[in-house]
Amino acid sequence: MGNNEYLYRPDETEPDTEELREKLRDYYGTAMTGGFPMAVIDLGRVETMSDEELRREAEKNGIR
Repeated sequence: MGNNEYLYRPDETEPDTEELREKLRDYYGTAMTGGFPMAVIDLGRVETMSDEELRREAEKNGIR
């Protein structure tokens, strides 16, 4: 599943949204500097996402 750290497991409490936000910043920032410059758009969106949006985006990218 790659090098993503899983933050959520069904038997545990939900992850802290600021922790998810930081993980997504890292994920998209790495993508942006690794040859995917359009990731800057997603990086900017991370700052304004609601808690639910953060959870969905993290799950979509394998960060749970």
